[in-house]
Amino acid sequence: MIRSFFIWLGLALSVSCKELTDLEALASAPTRCTYEHAYDMLGAHCGGLRLTKIPSLRGGIEILDFSDNKLQELHADTLSSYSSIKFLYLAENQIYMIDKDAFASLSYLQTLDLSKNVILALPDSIFQLPSLRKLYLSGNPLLHMSFKDLTITKPIQAPLELLDLSDCKINKLPDWGILPKMVLYNISHNPLTTLEPQHFSTMCKLAKVDLTKSIDNLKLCELKATVIWFQEKNVYFHLSDYNRLNTREFDNCPKPEISATLNASYHLCEKVYTQVQNAKTSRRTWLTISGGLAGFLVGFVLLLYIMHRHNVAQTKRTAKEKTAAAAGVKTATAVQNTKTSRRTWLTISGGLAGFLVGFVLLLYIMHRHNVAQTKRTAKEKTAAAAGVKNATAVLLNDVS
Repeated sequence: MIRSFFIWLGLALSVSCKELTDLEALASAPTRCTYEHAYDMLGAHCGGLRLTKIPSLRGGIEILDFSDNKLQELHADTLSSYSSIKFLYLAENQIYMIDKDAFASLSYLQTLDLSKNVILALPDSIFQLPSLRKLYLSGNPLLHMSFKDLTITKPIQAPLELLDLSDCKINKLPDWGILPKMVLYNISHNPLTTLEPQHFSTMCKLAKVDLTKSIDNLKLCELKATVIWFQEKNVYFHLSDYNRLNTREFDNCPKPEISATLNASYHLCEKVYTQVQNAKTSRRTWLTISGGLAGFLVGFVLLLYIMHRHNVAQTKRTAKEKTAAAAGVKTATAVQNTKTSRRTWLTISGGLAGFLVGFVLLLYIMHRHNVAQTKRTAKEKTAAAAGVKNATAVLLNDVS
């Protein structure tokens, strides 16, 4: 009897200790958003606070982590006060509605994570964000229904490099149009019923496609054309099981020819990519030259100003000398001439120094531009030699 009493007492104490530990953990958990700096950017961390709306935050934040909360709707004014956000993480909420203007003010947004929500429909405006490079939509089980009626304005303005549509119950891939900078396309864990090369022919810089658990419903010969396309374009495709492709059945599938239409789409994508890169280079060159000319003009204006000051001083001295001579005052001409010559030399030297500073600044900026251009070209050649379509194929972290 006594032994049973101590056993029950021990159980009660252990349960009490566990409850106290849980209470202490809850007490130590943050109850409001915290702020940190990462990569010289101000970030607000509001993850795991079980919040139903985004609270009032500091202005100027560039990173917002609002994952693992209970946010359900994104309205036009939800994020309008935080136009400087570059990295936005809204994964693991309960978002089902996104207003078409929800991200209208986020022109600097580079990464958007909407994974593990219950989004019913995607607004076309997301794909028109001018700086968006990475879009995560994985784990939205209702999203596939909206893709059937999704109307996308083409060409997509967002410079997407990464698109994650994994585990969205998609059976047919959307037509995105030309995505000239796409590098990584994750369509894993979807019950695809078709997989044609035209889905990828408009992604001319594609380096990797994740097809894990997505081709189980497809017949082997239906994959032949896409596999050949990937091989010819040096696109790495990830599967959970490659054994299906190493069978005699797959080898005996008729080898389809790459149509002229597919090649035309691919070359059009390359042309668009070249135009985009040239536009960037032209803009960078223009800014470089403008900066150099600005420095050059500063030196030139400084020279003119110093010369003007010298002329004004010379005029005043001449007037004083004439006044003194009229009054019968004898001036030490030799001394004055020496001083005047020295002052003139210093003035011209100072003006020339300012002029040269501007000129050297122009040369330096042009040199830096040429060095950067050479490095970019070398990286692209190295990547091409390694069989990678673009140097950006080796994906960096979101904040890079």
